[in-house]
Order: sequence, then C-alpha cells, then structure tokens
Amino acid sequence: MSSIVLGVIIMKSERETPASGNFSRTPTVKATYVASFISCLWIALFVILGTPAAFAADPSGVSTRLEGCRPTSDITAPYSAAGAFICPDALYTTGNLGTFWDELDLVPYRLTLSAGNSAPANQTYTLAVVLDNKAGVATGFDVLSAPTLNTGLSSASCSAPSVGADSLAIPGVGGISESRYRLLTVTQAKNSTCVYDYYGRLSIGASLFPGASLHANLTNETLGTAGVGARDVSIPTREISPQSLRKDMAATQDASHAWNLTKTASAASASFGDVCAANASTSKPVSFRVVWTKIAATPGMTTVTTNIYATNPAARSITVNVTDVIYRGTTQTEALHTASSGPFAVPANTESLVLMHTVTIPTSAGAIGDYLNDVATATYTDLVTNVPILGQTMAKASTQIAVGNVLNSAANISDDESISGAGLSFSVAAPLVGSFGGGYVANAVTTGTVSWGLSGAASSGTVDFNKTIYLAARQVTTGILTDTASLMGSNGFTATAGPVNVGISSSASVQLTINKTIPGFLDAGEIIEVKFNISRLSDPTYSREETFTFNGGGATTQSRAISGLVPDDYTVTEANPLFFAAGSSSGVVIPGFQPEAGSTKVVQLGVVNGRVPNCSGTASFNNILTDGFPMVQVQKITAPVLTSADPDYNWVFTLTGPGLPAAGITATAGAGAGNVTFSIGPDPVELLQEGTYTVTETTKPGWDLNGAAPNNGTTTTVCTFRVDFPESIGQVTQCAFRNTKRGKASMVKTVSGGPLTGTQSFTFQLRQGATLTADGTTLESQSATVANSGSFTFAAFLLPGPTYQLCEVMLPGWLTTLPSAFVPNSMLAAGGPNPNVDNSILCSNFTVTPGETKVFAIDNTPPPGGRAHTIGFWKNHASCKQSGGKQAPVLDRTMALADPIGIQVGSLSLKGSLTTPDVAPDCGKARDLLDKSNFNGQKKASDPLFNMSAQLVAAELNYVAGAAPCVPITTAISAANALLTRYGFTGYGYTGRLTAADSTLANNLATKLDNYNNNLASACQ
Repeated sequence: MSSIVLGVIIMKSERETPASGNFSRTPTVKATYVASFISCLWIALFVILGTPAAFAADPSGVSTRLEGCRPTSDITAPYSAAGAFICPDALYTTGNLGTFWDELDLVPYRLTLSAGNSAPANQTYTLAVVLDNKAGVATGFDVLSAPTLNTGLSSASCSAPSVGADSLAIPGVGGISESRYRLLTVTQAKNSTCVYDYYGRLSIGASLFPGASLHANLTNETLGTAGVGARDVSIPTREISPQSLRKDMAATQDASHAWNLTKTASAASASFGDVCAANASTSKPVSFRVVWTKIAATPGMTTVTTNIYATNPAARSITVNVTDVIYRGTTQTEALHTASSGPFAVPANTESLVLMHTVTIPTSAGAIGDYLNDVATATYTDLVTNVPILGQTMAKASTQIAVGNVLNSAANISDDESISGAGLSFSVAAPLVGSFGGGYVANAVTTGTVSWGLSGAASSGTVDFNKTIYLAARQVTTGILTDTASLMGSNGFTATAGPVNVGISSSASVQLTINKTIPGFLDAGEIIEVKFNISRLSDPTYSREETFTFNGGGATTQSRAISGLVPDDYTVTEANPLFFAAGSSSGVVIPGFQPEAGSTKVVQLGVVNGRVPNCSGTASFNNILTDGFPMVQVQKITAPVLTSADPDYNWVFTLTGPGLPAAGITATAGAGAGNVTFSIGPDPVELLQEGTYTVTETTKPGWDLNGAAPNNGTTTTVCTFRVDFPESIGQVTQCAFRNTKRGKASMVKTVSGGPLTGTQSFTFQLRQGATLTADGTTLESQSATVANSGSFTFAAFLLPGPTYQLCEVMLPGWLTTLPSAFVPNSMLAAGGPNPNVDNSILCSNFTVTPGETKVFAIDNTPPPGGRAHTIGFWKNHASCKQSGGKQAPVLDRTMALADPIGIQVGSLSLKGSLTTPDVAPDCGKARDLLDKSNFNGQKKASDPLFNMSAQLVAAELNYVAGAAPCVPITTAISAANALLTRYGFTGYGYTGRLTAADSTLANNLATKLDNYNNNLASACQ
C-alpha cells in the first residue's frame, strides 16, 4: 500500500494573549514567502543585537518537551533535597504552573530532548530557552539561569551543553516588548534522552505584567519555531502576589506612658492550589500574633512609633532593607528622623515586623492635633543569584499628635477577625488570654466576624490566634482573612494594628484527553498525521493544535492527555477527518472511509457557580469504514462427487483473523454447492481490520485435504489472504478446498465354499510396502470368525492410488484363494531366497479409487493337501520359542498329532503330548534343531547333518499338519533319517567323520526339503 499524505502540518504556539503577526495557516506560496521573510528578519535582528552569525543546524529526529514546576501546595526553597532550585519530578508539567509562584520566586523549568532511531548517529544543534521580560514598562522575568545537565534523568552519552549569555531580544517572542533568552548548543547521539534544568526569577512588579500569563518558550536559535515546533509553559499573572510593605503610626505628646501595638500573620498568603489535584487540601492553618508594648514616655516631648512590616510571598527567604523617614506635617518636606532596619531576612510566605521605629521629638515639631507622616522604602537583595534586584516597595502612614497629659497606665486590647470570598470559612482556637465576644464559641466554623477582648492590661503582652481556613470542595475562589487589633489606654490613648490581610486563593487546572482511533490499514513504513484544533469558549484568542502520528505496524488507537488547562469549556475539532489517497494533496477521499458523526466535540470543564464539577474530560474520535468492507466465501470440491443425501455432504469451515472472535466464525458449505459467504445470521461478516486472515477446514474422517486456494505457498491446506486498505475495499475472497475420500478394504471369508464353523478363526492383515524383499508395514489386523460370519471391513482409510496388501496368516496344510499371493521378504535383496523367512504370511497387492470399498472373497481349504511352512514358522510358533511374539504353539500341537511315533530324526523320536497338546515335552529339542543348533544351544548351521536336520524336522511337521505329500519328499525324508542313523546322530552331535559323499548327500537332501517347506514346485519333481 502506498504512503498516505495529509498535507503540510503547520504548528501554532499556545498563548492566552493575542499574538501579533498571525499569518494564514493555509500552506500557500504566499505563506511560504511570508515565512521566509520572517526568518530573514529574525536573522537580521540577531546580527544587530550581537548574536553569533553562525548557527548550528536544526535538530533531526529529536522530539522536544518543555515543562515547568507546578506545585500542588506551598513549597519552600531550595525545592529539592539536593539544594538546587529543581522541583520533584512529579511536579513538572507542560500546562500552566498554577498559583504558587510569586514575585522573586525562582521558577524551575525542564527541557527534555529525545533523539529517536531516525536521528543521526551524532548531531550538534542549537535551541533557545526564552522567558517573557517586558511588556511596556512591566517586567516579568529578570533572570534566566544557565541550563544544566540532569545526569539522573539523562542517558549516559549526554554531556553538558554550551550555553550562551542571558540576553535580550527586542521585540520579544509572541508580540511582547522584550524577551530574555539563552542559546543552548547540544551534541546528542541517536536513541538518547538529554534533560536540562534551569530557572527564571520573577521580578519586582511581575504581578503587574499585562495579559493573562507570563510565558516560557522553547524556540530555534533564531527565536522561531521552524525545526523544533512551538513549546510554551505559562504562569497565570493574576495569581502572582507582590512583594509589599505595610506600616502603622502613632504619636502622643506629654505622656508618662505610651503604648505600641503590632500585629503579624504566620503566612503572607494561604493558597489551596489546584483543587483538581489528587491530594487537594480543603483546610489551611494560619496564625496571627498581637503584641502590645508599654513604653515609658518623656513628659514635655512627643513620642512617635511606626511599625514597618514586609510581606514576602515567595517560596524562599528574601533579604530586605527598610529605610523609614518621619516627616513633619503632611508632606515629605521636613524630615524629623530616619531609621534603617539593615539587611533583614524575611522567611518564605510570611509577613515580618522588619523595623519598629520609635523616636522622641520636641513639641516644637508639632502641637497636639498636628499631623506627622512617615515613608518607608524597601530594597531587596538576592543572595542566591547575586543578580541585583531592580525596583523597590514603599509604604506610607500618617497620624495626628494625641494629647498625652494622662498616665495611660493600663490598656484594653481588642481584636476583630473576618473572612471574605466564596466557599471560604474559618475557625479560631481559644487563645491563652482574653475571651471571645458576641457569642462565638472556640473552634466553631463561621463566615462572620469573630471578636476578642482583654481588659485592664497593665504591662506588655502577647496573644496568638490560631485559625483554620476551610475551602468548599472544588471551589475556585479568592478571598481575604483579615484581622485588626485595637488598643485603648486607660486615659484615652488609642492605637490600631492592621488590618493584616492574608490573601486566600484556590485555582483549578483541568485535563483534556483526546482519543483517536483509525482503521488498521497502514503498512510498515506508512505514516498518517491527524490534527486536532482546540479552542476555549470564554477566550476566543486561545488556540492549541495537537497532531497524532500513526505509523504502519503501530497502535491504531492513541490517547493524549493535556493537563494544566484553565477551567473552561473546550471545543476539539478534527481538522482533517478524512483520509486521503496516496500522493494526493487535492483531497481525494478513500471510498468508504468516513469520520465518526460530527468531527467536533465539546468537553465541559468550566467553572459552574464557583466550582469545578469536572476536573477531566475526554473527546473521542473514531474513523470507520462505512461500506465496502471485504467479505469471504468458501466452496467445497470433493472426489468422488457427493449428493446431498451423502452423510459427508456438508463441511464446516472457520474464518479467523484480526478483529474476529478468538474462536473464529464458522460457515457450512455443501460439496459441489458453490460459494457460501461467511455470515452471522443474515448479515455477511465484514472484515474491519487490516491483517492476515485464514480459513481452515474441519476435515472429516476418511478424507484427505488435497489443498486450499489461495494460500501462502507454504501451508497449502489453509486458505490464507491479506486485507490491506484501501486496496481491499469491496474485495470478496473466495476460498476453495479440494478433498479426496479414502477407500476401504472389506473381507468375505468361506471355508471350502461354506460358512465358518466351530472355533474356526482366520487372521488377515492390511499392509503397505510389502514386497518379495520387504515385510512392509502392518496397518491393521482383523480376524474372520463365526461371530462375525467371516465378514468384516478394515477400519483403516486407504489413499486412492498407492498399492496396499491384503495378507492372510496361513496355518500349515491349508490352502487359500487369495489372488496373486506372495510371501513378503521371501527373497534377499542381494538375490536368492531368504533362508529365515516365515512363509505363513501370504499377501496380495491391490489399490482403491476415491471412496471405493474393495471387497475380497477368500475361500480356504483345510488339510490335507495344503501348504507347507518353513523352519522359521515352526521355531517361532512354539511354546518354547525364543522370540517375543504371541504366536500360537502350532509346533507343540502338531507334535501331539504325531504321537505315539513322534517326529523322527534318525534314531531319535521327538515327542508331543496328547494330554497337554500346547506344551510338547521335546519342544526345546525340536526348536534347537529347527534353529540349526545342537541340544546345548550351539549353532551348527555349517554342519551338513544339522543343516539337513532342520529342514527334515520342518518337512515331517508339515506332513503331520496336512501339507500335500509327494513321493520325492517322502523318499528324501527316509534318506535323511537313514543318513542320520548311520552316523549315530544324537542331537548333541554324531559319531564318525562325515565323508565328502555323505556331506554332499546331506546338503542335497536339505535343499530338497527346504524347497518343499517353501512350497516350491521343483521339490516334488
């Protein structure tokens, strides 16, 4: 199948603020010229700004991933146990970075570069990591650290990068005024992953950055996306809390005592973070401390006290230096006194009392009722980066000079606490001093104001209010927990601390999952790309593109989870829902392929009544083949041709392959009935997936499967074919199976032309491969008896064509009508008769045609006048046989028939037994002589007398059994016995030396008798 091309894929950066210079996404010639112009413009800007003019090539076969740290709860520097500003691995995301990053935080980022198998063996390329620096006068990030190699997550072949300076690009990336960037040159091997960590510092004033988000980007070395794609991670600007100062001021004149009142919170803010996180918390502790201090005042002077608090929302300690100036009146014209805190470390996410500025000034500086004012200015120092922090914070306060000709020896202290914000409530534990008013009970959850008071404090003191803030489940909100303390001296002095506000926030990030399924029609090496455009209901400027790449031989279903998204209703549109023909850019549709009804899905992930009902959602798209699916038919061809009345007429076939049940689908076809379609009920089975399918036959007993077509050329008895879209659309595969029925052999047995009687039993064998020089293989043995009326059919199925043998086991003295009978293995391969043959087996060759049952009518004639048997037969059909067979003791029974004379061997008489006919007393001696051995078991085959004795014993047994006698053999038997008597033959040996003439005589007699025992006609001539 040829490659399938979907056209040019143009990628767009995700940014929540409108980007300037948006060009058409249509891949036209005009767009190409515009892109070229932009690239040239960027190069010119880099040259103007002093960037090196020589650039490395874009990466090849490298996938990039830019991530930032998204904490799910408050964290503190240095974030990792290694003492670096690197987050735990699980906190990195490609989405927005949530609510926990504030001014002067060092925000960790991570760049992952994965070179696949298609990448060069080694390559060097340059990328740029970029941060938003300025939009107008507002500064976002003011420091970009040098990326460092993360050895724990990188392949061993990765090395430290070559990193350029922290530089500025004007204009910046994405339409802002300025961007900070560093060039990163990487040397990377194929099949490796290199990971680099760096951070950016959020500046003083980052909370005022215009737009919805601050961005971190990954670009190519010209700050464009060509060759690397668009990678963007954002921080919601509205979630960034500022560094700030708070202060209060009081002045009293001509007093003997003055009071100072301060109030601080344990945390500058309380963020519940992502309410959609798995471990999202619904409660946060926070505490407030109120301190009242009794100060000795100087009568006739004015005592002025200012308290300056610094709020540090960052996740790390920040060093602040506060300078406070007290001025006369309401303007900053006449300074009365200046104080400085010196370097003061404000812990992470806290508000600290940095400076308590108390001074005594003469009454000439102002009369009772006149105003004093105060200005505090804070500068900041970064002891981690050692990069100066630009910008400062200020706080102002003013007060009227109060009358002080009173003692104020005691004071009443009060405190009021309240909360605002949807879904928020709080509780307060019982403090160690004072009591609640207004009916509030300690630890009760409330949304109202909680009041506390302490009366008659005569000395300095402290009270802590331990509170718990509660958030309704999945509530996205902002609010304030506010606390104001007041003091009233016993003679009218008043002071106020606060309000101290702890900002409360919660956010949500939702996850959108896109599932895409295509038919499994891609071959190895083929690629198809499917694009999805994502938009947001409440932000028309938002746009994101996701591209799914399917490779031949890979998964046909892909799923992609996009996390860290702003809660909203998202619309996912499949940009190219139809598949296009190979090499076609004109949109020629492959017949039969259609998208799932509706190529647009809306996933509701927005905030409803302040809550997020769905933290995740899925849009699934499935391309399906609606018509033209391949189908399969099967036909049965048999020899012989069958009719519907034949029990073997119907045949079962099984179709298996991709997408079908594991057991397959069956179809029944009649022999010669033509093609039958595989169906389920009335509906044909449609093959929905690409791959190899097979049709197999359930072969019946007695039939041979000769072949199936089409096949794979190796397994020719299985119909094999492949479904390969789009070529297979509308295809009907017809599988043909050819079978041949095997034949049978049947027996009809008579004796002397009549039925069997009594205990008569005749054994027949079915053999294959039997010849004059080979025994062949016995396929089956059966017996014709009175019980089966002498008729039976062999169970074995016989192939049409090959030669088989019907063999009869003959008893001595019997005759058979078996046609063209021969004795298997009666001849030596080298020529001449086989002296050890057992000629009790007679075989006849035959063949069968397809489905034929060959019927044999065999008649046997009982003794006398039948066949003789060889010495091999007699020695193996004996009770004392040395072989392991189960032959009947024919020798013993025949010897019993010879009583009382016995079998004569010279002067010896070998006896049987009429009382125990199956066990002859001299069985062993007869066996030894038949084996051409003496009675001690010694072989004597080369001795003419022993050789003759073997044939003599067999001939006499054949006579007794009823074999046809003749005068030449009767004469030979007498001559042989006379010769043995003359030499005093004892079975163990004989006397005298055998003369040459007698030796010749013995050999001639042996040959004569052997020919008789082998039923040769020459024996009786």
